Amino acid sequence: MSSVVSHKNVERIENKISDCLNRAERYFKIGLQRPSFNFKQRGRTAGTAYLQRNEMRFNTYMLQQDPDKFIDHVVPHELAHIVVYQVFGSKVRPHGKEWVAVMEHLFDVEASRTHDFDVPKPRNLFLYQCACQVHEFTAHRHGRAVKGTQYVCRYCRKNLNFLKKK
Repeated sequence: MSSVVSHKNVERIENKISDCLNRAERYFKIGLQRPSFNFKQRGRTAGTAYLQRNEMRFNTYMLQQDPDKFIDHVVPHELAHIVVYQVFGSKVRPHGKEWVAVMEHLFDVEASRTHDFDVPKPRNLFLYQCACQVHEFTAHRHGRAVKGTQYVCRYCRKNLNFLKKK
Protein backbone atom coordinates (compact mmCIF):
# COMPACT_ATOMS: atom_id res chain seq x y z
CA MET A 1 0.00 0.00 0.00
CA SER A 2 1.20 3.46 -0.80
CA SER A 3 1.85 5.81 2.11
CA VAL A 4 0.57 8.78 0.11
CA VAL A 5 -2.90 10.00 1.14
CA SER A 6 -5.13 11.15 -1.70
CA HIS A 7 -6.29 14.75 -1.84
CA LYS A 8 -9.86 13.41 -1.76
CA ASN A 9 -9.31 11.62 1.56
CA VAL A 10 -7.58 14.65 3.11
CA GLU A 11 -10.58 16.75 2.08
CA ARG A 12 -13.00 14.17 3.49
CA ILE A 13 -11.10 14.18 6.81
CA GLU A 14 -11.20 17.99 6.91
CA ASN A 15 -14.96 17.91 6.25
CA LYS A 16 -15.52 15.31 8.97
CA ILE A 17 -13.55 17.41 11.46
CA SER A 18 -15.55 20.53 10.52
CA ASP A 19 -18.87 18.71 10.82
CA CYS A 20 -18.03 17.22 14.22
CA LEU A 21 -16.55 20.46 15.56
CA ASN A 22 -19.64 22.40 14.47
CA ARG A 23 -21.87 19.93 16.31
CA ALA A 24 -19.78 20.25 19.48
CA GLU A 25 -19.67 24.05 19.31
CA ARG A 26 -23.45 24.26 18.92
CA TYR A 27 -24.03 21.83 21.78
CA PHE A 28 -21.54 23.34 24.25
CA LYS A 29 -22.21 26.89 23.02
CA ILE A 30 -18.49 27.72 22.87
CA GLY A 31 -15.86 28.14 20.19
CA LEU A 32 -13.40 25.28 19.91
CA GLN A 33 -9.90 25.46 18.51
CA ARG A 34 -9.61 23.43 15.29
CA PRO A 35 -6.90 20.79 15.65
CA SER A 36 -4.24 20.11 13.07
CA PHE A 37 -3.78 16.61 11.71
CA ASN A 38 -1.10 14.63 9.92
CA PHE A 39 -0.34 11.08 8.87
CA LYS A 40 2.63 10.32 11.12
CA GLN A 41 0.93 7.57 13.15
CA ARG A 42 2.64 4.20 12.72
CA GLY A 43 2.30 0.70 14.08
CA ARG A 44 -0.82 -0.87 15.55
CA THR A 45 -2.60 2.39 16.43
CA ALA A 46 -5.14 3.88 14.01
CA GLY A 47 -4.89 7.38 15.44
CA THR A 48 -3.68 9.44 18.37
CA ALA A 49 -4.82 12.76 19.80
CA TYR A 50 -2.09 14.98 21.25
CA LEU A 51 -4.19 17.14 23.53
CA GLN A 52 -1.71 19.86 24.53
CA ARG A 53 -0.57 20.25 20.91
CA ASN A 54 -4.15 20.20 19.61
CA GLU A 55 -2.99 17.67 17.01
CA MET A 56 -4.28 14.39 15.65
CA ARG A 57 -2.13 11.77 13.95
CA PHE A 58 -3.61 9.17 11.62
CA ASN A 59 -2.25 5.88 10.30
CA THR A 60 -2.22 5.80 6.48
CA TYR A 61 -1.85 2.01 6.43
CA MET A 62 -5.25 1.68 8.08
CA LEU A 63 -6.87 4.62 6.28
CA GLN A 64 -6.15 2.96 2.94
CA GLN A 65 -7.77 -0.33 3.98
CA ASP A 66 -11.24 1.20 4.30
CA PRO A 67 -11.33 5.02 3.97
CA ASP A 68 -15.07 5.28 4.69
CA LYS A 69 -14.87 3.29 7.90
CA PHE A 70 -11.68 5.08 8.98
CA ILE A 71 -13.12 8.57 8.40
CA ASP A 72 -16.45 7.66 10.01
CA HIS A 73 -14.93 6.11 13.15
CA VAL A 74 -11.27 6.95 13.74
CA VAL A 75 -11.46 10.67 12.93
CA PRO A 76 -14.40 11.30 15.32
CA HIS A 77 -12.72 9.10 17.96
CA GLU A 78 -9.58 11.24 18.03
CA LEU A 79 -11.51 14.49 17.66
CA ALA A 80 -13.71 13.54 20.63
CA HIS A 81 -10.53 13.42 22.77
CA ILE A 82 -9.65 16.94 21.62
CA VAL A 83 -13.17 18.25 22.25
CA VAL A 84 -13.35 16.69 25.72
CA TYR A 85 -9.97 18.19 26.60
CA GLN A 86 -10.99 21.65 25.41
CA VAL A 87 -14.36 21.53 27.18
CA PHE A 88 -13.58 19.61 30.41
CA GLY A 89 -9.81 19.93 30.82
CA SER A 90 -7.26 17.25 31.65
CA LYS A 91 -8.93 15.78 34.75
CA VAL A 92 -11.26 13.42 32.84
CA ARG A 93 -10.52 9.85 31.85
CA PRO A 94 -9.43 9.30 28.21
CA HIS A 95 -12.42 7.06 27.40
CA GLY A 96 -14.62 8.22 30.26
CA LYS A 97 -18.27 9.25 30.34
CA GLU A 98 -17.57 12.66 28.77
CA TRP A 99 -15.79 11.08 25.80
CA VAL A 100 -18.53 8.45 25.40
CA ALA A 101 -21.19 11.18 25.45
CA VAL A 102 -19.39 13.22 22.78
CA MET A 103 -18.92 10.15 20.58
CA GLU A 104 -22.43 8.75 20.87
CA HIS A 105 -24.67 11.78 21.43
CA LEU A 106 -22.87 14.49 19.48
CA PHE A 107 -21.01 12.60 16.77
CA ASP A 108 -23.48 9.69 16.54
CA VAL A 109 -20.65 7.14 16.45
CA GLU A 110 -20.32 4.01 18.59
CA ALA A 111 -17.87 4.71 21.40
CA SER A 112 -15.31 1.98 20.85
CA ARG A 113 -11.76 2.05 22.19
CA THR A 114 -10.39 -0.42 19.63
CA HIS A 115 -10.32 -0.87 15.87
CA ASP A 116 -10.39 -3.95 13.67
CA PHE A 117 -8.12 -2.78 10.85
CA ASP A 118 -5.23 -5.00 9.80
CA VAL A 119 -1.97 -3.95 11.40
CA PRO A 120 1.36 -3.85 9.56
CA LYS A 121 3.85 -6.62 10.16
CA PRO A 122 6.67 -5.56 12.50
CA ARG A 123 9.92 -4.83 10.66
CA ASN A 124 12.26 -6.19 13.33
CA LEU A 125 11.42 -9.26 15.36
CA PHE A 126 13.45 -10.78 18.18
CA LEU A 127 13.20 -14.37 19.32
CA TYR A 128 12.93 -15.30 23.00
CA GLN A 129 12.88 -18.83 24.45
CA CYS A 130 11.15 -20.28 27.49
CA ALA A 131 10.87 -23.95 28.54
CA CYS A 132 8.01 -24.71 26.13
CA GLN A 133 8.32 -22.53 23.01
CA VAL A 134 9.91 -19.65 21.11
CA HIS A 135 8.25 -16.21 21.38
CA GLU A 136 8.50 -13.28 18.94
CA PHE A 137 9.12 -9.83 20.42
CA THR A 138 8.74 -6.52 18.61
CA ALA A 139 11.64 -4.05 18.76
CA HIS A 140 9.75 -2.07 21.42
CA ARG A 141 9.29 -5.07 23.71
CA HIS A 142 12.86 -6.25 23.08
CA GLY A 143 14.10 -2.78 24.07
CA ARG A 144 12.23 -3.05 27.35
CA ALA A 145 13.73 -6.48 27.99
CA VAL A 146 17.23 -5.13 27.30
CA LYS A 147 16.58 -2.41 29.89
CA GLY A 148 15.66 -4.99 32.51
CA THR A 149 11.98 -5.87 32.16
CA GLN A 150 11.65 -9.60 32.77
CA TYR A 151 8.99 -11.44 30.75
CA VAL A 152 7.47 -14.79 31.77
CA CYS A 153 5.70 -17.33 29.56
CA ARG A 154 1.99 -17.50 30.35
CA TYR A 155 1.95 -21.26 29.74
CA CYS A 156 5.03 -22.72 31.47
CA ARG A 157 5.65 -19.70 33.75
CA LYS A 158 9.39 -19.72 32.96
CA ASN A 159 11.45 -16.62 32.16
CA LEU A 160 11.85 -15.67 28.51
CA ASN A 161 15.49 -15.42 27.41
CA PHE A 162 16.81 -13.73 24.30
CA LEU A 163 17.84 -16.08 21.48
CA LYS A 164 18.52 -13.97 18.38
CA LYS A 165 17.17 -11.39 16.01
CA LYS A 166 14.85 -12.96 13.43
